[in-house]
Parts: sequence; C-alpha cells; structure tokens
Amino acid sequence: MGAILTNVDIDHLDNFQTFDAIRESFKEFISKVNGPHVLCVDDPYCAEIAQQLGSITYSASLDDSKTESPVNADFVASEITFNNGAAQFKVSQNTATQTVPLGVVNIQLRGIHNVRNALGALVMAINLGASFTQAATALAKFGGVARRFDNHGTHRGITYVDDYAHLPNEISAVLAGARDKSDSWSRVVAVFQPNRFNRMSVISHLYANSFSDADLVVVTDIYASGTAAIAGVTGELVVNAIRSAHPNLKVIYQPKRSDLIEFLDGELKSGDLCISMGCGDIAMLPSELISRKLTSQ
Repeated sequence: MGAILTNVDIDHLDNFQTFDAIRESFKEFISKVNGPHVLCVDDPYCAEIAQQLGSITYSASLDDSKTESPVNADFVASEITFNNGAAQFKVSQNTATQTVPLGVVNIQLRGIHNVRNALGALVMAINLGASFTQAATALAKFGGVARRFDNHGTHRGITYVDDYAHLPNEISAVLAGARDKSDSWSRVVAVFQPNRFNRMSVISHLYANSFSDADLVVVTDIYASGTAAIAGVTGELVVNAIRSAHPNLKVIYQPKRSDLIEFLDGELKSGDLCISMGCGDIAMLPSELISRKLTSQ
C-alpha cells in the first residue's frame, strides 16, 4: 500500500481537538505505510514528517518556477504556466549526483494546488512501476472531479462555478487559480457558506486572508452539518475577520438563503465569475441562480 500526503491542515476538531493531534495522526498513518509514501514538502508539516520518516518528496513552487531545481525535493515541477483553465509544467528528478529532466506534463485543471496534486500522483505512479510517459499521458486525460471548480455554465454572460473548498487554505488556492492569463472575468464574486458551528468557533479568524483574490465576497450563515448551534457563532465571525484584514475588500453578509438569492440576482452582471464554496447545500446555488434568471426572462 502506498500513500500520498499533500498537506496537513486543521480540520475535524470534533475528533482531534487540537492541531497537534492532527499532525501526530498523519505522522502515525505515514509510519504504518508499507509501500511508497510520497509527501509534498511545500507544506511545512508534510516536510517535517517526510524528514522524520524518509519519505519520497515532491515540490511545485510558482516562486521558483523558472529554475531547474528550486528546492531539495526528489521530484520538482518547474516552468509552470496556466492558460485556458489548464496547466503545463516540467518535471525533474533529483538524485544524489544530478538533476534528471523527465518531461512535460499537461493537465486540464487550473491552480498551483492541482499542479501539486498531479505531481504527487505522477511520483506515486513512477514509484509503483509506471513510466513517466504512461503517468503523464493518464494525467493529460483526467478532467477533474465533481465539486472542484465545477463549471455549471454561463448564462447572460455570468459564469457559475462551484467548489467544495471550505477550509481557509483551500479557499485561498481556489481563488488564486480562478484567473489565468486567458480569463476575462470582470469580477470574481466569491460566495462562501461556513460549515459546522464547532469548527467556526475555533478557526473563523483563519479566513481573514483567504479571499484576497476575490473582488466581492458574500458570506452566508453557518451550515450546521449535524453540529449544535453555539451562542455568538455565526457567519458574521468570518465577515469580521475578512473586513479587519482587508478593509477595502467589499464583504457582504447574507445569512438567509432567500436574501442571498435576491442579492446575487441583482448584483451579478455579465462578465462576472460567481464561485460558490463550501461543503453544505451551497452546492445548489448555481442551479438556483440560473433557474431564477430563466424564469425572469
């Protein structure tokens, strides 16, 4: 059995209680893997585990995308470019004595996070016996999964996308990849539905910088996901965190779904990208907005 570890983030606090416990759990899991364990050292916690357990490592950094070997990782993605909602990058392998170019990878996905995901899959495939060409060919055919930058179409010039992103770093990654040099969105409108009262009571402040690549942010109330309400814990905690960190960014709080639909129906205009994010019923937002537009024709 092999395992790929892309990052370690704060989540599922109902089970782990603390971030330290989450880190230890991942370390314990990787230590029990009897096949290749492939870790992304762009994440500091993965890098720490990789060093402790002698893992196979990989890295993809935009900051060093023009260098042959930007970091001390076994496999490196470099010369990363994004265009037409896709990505291209070169892969090299660092051995004890040299850096070996392996080839070029093309994926039908946007964002540095998907470059890292693809590189991790490629590294695992190679370590399980596939050739670089076999792995790269398979990646080029992969079109993604549901609820990951899931394009619901363009209606009246407005493009509707939905994504499962609900943690701070996930949202940052999705929004950072929402524009490439071929995109012509006039605005990126991010609609976020916070999830779980217990989660938001602990990490709402961590969303402060997650929306810096959006032009307009709309936050709903919390989707419970089976958790009990906590006094004073609402989506407004996220709104306040964003406003404090980015006072010039327009942030709107729309706790009620009916008010949210009404607001977006009037606010969205041709040229906008409306991207809904969260792991609750926000997934239905694109369909609701498009249906409203159709019935008003």
